[in-house]
Amino acid sequence: MTFETSKRIDNWCKRHQENGCVSHATAGEQFVYKFLPSGIVECQTVKCLCCGKEFTDYVE
Repeated sequence: MTFETSKRIDNWCKRHQENGCVSHATAGEQFVYKFLPSGIVECQTVKCLCCGKEFTDYVE
C-alpha cells in the first residue's frame, strides 16, 4: 500500500513555511504525516513539529 499526500496538504505545508514557521533541524524534519484509509475516504493529517498546528484533508 502506498500513500501520497493530497495537493491541499502540500499547499498547506508550503504556505505554512512561507508564513515564517521553518525548521532549523539539520535533516529538515518539520512535519509528521498520518494516513487513515477507510472504505469511503482517506483521512490525511499533517502536523508541524515546530508550532503544533495541524491540517486535515479527506481524499476520496
